[in-house]
Amino acid sequence: MTGYHVIIPAAGKGTRMGRTYNKLLIELSQQTIIEHTIDVFQQDPACQGIYLAIHPDDCEKLASLLVRFDKVKQLIEGGRERQESIYKVLAQLNIPDNDVVLVHDGARPFITQSAIHDLADAIDVHGAAVIGVKAKDTIKVVHDHFVTETLDRQYLWQVQTPQGATYRVLKDAYDQALANHIVGTDDASLLEYAGRSVFMVEGNYDNIKVTTEEDLTNAEAIIAKRSETNHV
Repeated sequence: MTGYHVIIPAAGKGTRMGRTYNKLLIELSQQTIIEHTIDVFQQDPACQGIYLAIHPDDCEKLASLLVRFDKVKQLIEGGRERQESIYKVLAQLNIPDNDVVLVHDGARPFITQSAIHDLADAIDVHGAAVIGVKAKDTIKVVHDHFVTETLDRQYLWQVQTPQGATYRVLKDAYDQALANHIVGTDDASLLEYAGRSVFMVEGNYDNIKVTTEEDLTNAEAIIAKRSETNHV
């Protein structure tokens, strides 16, 4: 089992849910979303440290809320965008170059420890890897509301988080992106731009990102299902 450190960008807002505060502070089954997410890593023996990129307005609230999680090493003020927030955390990490670093969305509370271990092991072997699931739907390219291409579904994956690499590989990819004004849609895209091969690890469709009110309903259903099966 490969040890790892995890960065969690947690500076988002709840605008798409009509909230005036960080959506990670919304409660699901008597815990906030961010508590559910961090608890997965807190209970994982392979996790060596958790680092959060936060909005300064949330610092006091999160510091109080997360005090019980002793694997949370730092709350670091993030940037205006996700990429800038992660870069700020990477710049403050003092760990060996070959240590595995994962980046995980704070709004994905249903990642499993088994998936995390598969990902960390893949990074240990391949240097960089991501979690994803095979696309269920047919995907079409559309311009001005007209279909221009239908993609071959057998090659398509929906990418989730965690994503990651060894520390030096990930830090170098972010350094290159900053130097060349590259904005990626995720960590893997920056690794790809830096010339790294990224291994795909198959995950689980339950690993949703809670973004809309509909996602909250789905999240409650996943919690209920897992409580019935005593899921870990």
